[in-house]
Amino acid sequence: MYAGSEAYKKEMRKLPLRDHSYIRVTIGVINQEAQADAAFYGKYTYFSNLKKPLDNYAVETLYATCEQNYTSVDETMYFLPREKMDAVLNQGAISEKLLGEVEIRFPIPYNLRGLTIEFGKAFPVDFKIVSDQRELSVEGNATGHFVTEEIFQSVTFLRFVPEKMINGAARLRIHQITMGVGIYFNERDVLSCMKKEYVSPIAEELPSIDFTLTIDNKKRAYDIENEKSTVNFLELRQNVEVIYGQELEDGKTEWLPGTTVALKEWSADDEVMSFTATDRFDNMSGTYYGGTYSAEGTSLYELAKNVLVDAGADPRSYWIDEYLKTVKIHNPVPAVPHKEALQLIANAGRCVLMQGRDGKILLRSSFVPEMTAGSDNETYFSHASEILGKPEEAEYALATENHGEPGAEQLFLPRKGEGKAYHGTAYISEAVADENGTFSINPTVKIMLESTYKCFGITFRFGRNPPKELLLRTYHRDAGASTAVEEVRVQNNGRELVVSREFLEFNELVIEFTKGTAHNRVTLNSVRFGDVTDYELAYGPELTKTPKGTQLSRVGQLNVVRTVYTLSTEERKELARETVAVVAGTQVRFYLSRPSYDYAVQIEEPQSGQSASIIDSSAYYAVVAITGASGNITLSIQGKEYVQRELTESVQLSPSGSVEKWKNPLVSERGHAEDLLKWIGAYLKSDRDYELSYRGEPRIDGNDIVFLENKYVPGMLIRVYEHTLKFDGALFGSIKARRDMSHVDET
Repeated sequence: MYAGSEAYKKEMRKLPLRDHSYIRVTIGVINQEAQADAAFYGKYTYFSNLKKPLDNYAVETLYATCEQNYTSVDETMYFLPREKMDAVLNQGAISEKLLGEVEIRFPIPYNLRGLTIEFGKAFPVDFKIVSDQRELSVEGNATGHFVTEEIFQSVTFLRFVPEKMINGAARLRIHQITMGVGIYFNERDVLSCMKKEYVSPIAEELPSIDFTLTIDNKKRAYDIENEKSTVNFLELRQNVEVIYGQELEDGKTEWLPGTTVALKEWSADDEVMSFTATDRFDNMSGTYYGGTYSAEGTSLYELAKNVLVDAGADPRSYWIDEYLKTVKIHNPVPAVPHKEALQLIANAGRCVLMQGRDGKILLRSSFVPEMTAGSDNETYFSHASEILGKPEEAEYALATENHGEPGAEQLFLPRKGEGKAYHGTAYISEAVADENGTFSINPTVKIMLESTYKCFGITFRFGRNPPKELLLRTYHRDAGASTAVEEVRVQNNGRELVVSREFLEFNELVIEFTKGTAHNRVTLNSVRFGDVTDYELAYGPELTKTPKGTQLSRVGQLNVVRTVYTLSTEERKELARETVAVVAGTQVRFYLSRPSYDYAVQIEEPQSGQSASIIDSSAYYAVVAITGASGNITLSIQGKEYVQRELTESVQLSPSGSVEKWKNPLVSERGHAEDLLKWIGAYLKSDRDYELSYRGEPRIDGNDIVFLENKYVPGMLIRVYEHTLKFDGALFGSIKARRDMSHVDET
């Protein structure tokens, strides 16, 4: 669930009516082919980057250069390297001369509906844009972000000629340029819109987002017969970005990102114009043939990355949970569409496959992660690892101020010795606070999570003479590095401390004790993470109808099939045969229906000087390079097929019910199958389904867990798998969800 402020949450529960809700929809009217074919032409500085401005990369850090009123001495700029190879920071395209021109060329004529340009801090005030058919003069530009909706027809070049720069004698810079502009609609234009998102909690089916938009066209601004109408510059798969706004009690508006989808189709009449857009998976139609068997094992993280790269995905357009680096598999990914390969990987890694609000493909862990705790500042009788469990909370009488108490249930502390056991303690710091409660080195406890986690509140239980102040820092570990998420300083005056706040997703928590009780150690008996949500679908504030509940068919037993690959004991056999027309240097790719290995290639009736060799292969394809041949030749691919053996691991879910079979061809090891049994089994045991109508909440995503008010089950959790959010001047929506038991009895 997307995070919102407390003021926003209060507003969304207001009765009888909320304040105004808003919507903004932008459709990128960008000539994607022109964007892809564009190239800078002419002379530029050696520290220019002539590719990234056309690939939507932002310039983040500047080099200091000898230009009038350009260089800052506030530590925001870097010294310019002398050599091109050392100029690694992206600066965009920079003219070689002061007030120099910048030119972009295209291999064929294109029509452009406007331009969007980032000039940066040294922007032109007066300049010209020259193209094949026209010359556009711009005067009085007052910003580095320049947008024009002027139409440039049959363009083979664009030349930017500066006449006056904001800082005087300076070079012209183009940090980013987009061949087009966006169509912009707000709540005054929008007659209705709907976003429908589906996410399978166990990656049983592919995710989807369907978005429809209807706008007012009574002024006929979007007429397909109008040559200058924006509708004639729309293209398939252009980005459609949606944001929602909510007016708060103080009159301010809080904005939340809604979704980013790809334009699929559009139509217009004299009354309305309609748009339909879908998720990125809808356009991912290719097949992945790159699966290979690995005796040593390959991480699901690498497999997912390989599939996405093969599908042509930009590295900036996806996010893979770091947890998948810890899950190794041996079996090859089968020859299936890329999106289905990602679905198999997600299921094997106990993840959900979905699309984020920013349009990124996400593989995100979907289970309660295991946690471990430790400290490098604890006494010999401390057990920091026990703070996540339920320790006996045995207490030793310590020689610190006001700690020992006559008649109290305290144990004598044994001397330090090898092999001795110390009863039931949790974390006790080595450091002792001075008379002011400060430490020479602040004691810290670190909690590491198996995967990312989000919670609402954390409860700490301390021993005698508790600490006075804590500093909580959360991090997100990814690609071997930790990125700070939040830092919260908390005051304490008792043995139980409840930190009531929404903690954003993290997988590392550092608890630093910044002030203690004078002349005492820190004793931390337990840490308990709070609920996974603070959102409740309650009668009145949220629900508009009574929920419809359905009892699903009971599953009595779950069988997870694992597939074990072994090498064949047979000789090579023919796997494929094809007659192909070749010329010198021809390469031929053969696709195989069954996973195979140990390839060889033969030419049928080869002529003198003809040869063929395998130059690349996977379990499902082989690439043959041919030399010394031309015309038609017949090739035969020889090899061996892997022997596949299926084994079944089972778990009893209830005394009666159906037998559910689950087969993921990536799973081969027993431990891996047992993890899936627990994960999928918990989902199947939650055999109650709900359909809800409610007031609408843009924060909800597919696979979110929320509370549902219920007369018989206090604190009942449900997991959203389908969410429909509508807008027609106000928000409203519907939810399909399943009872969730994964967080019951969670410690």
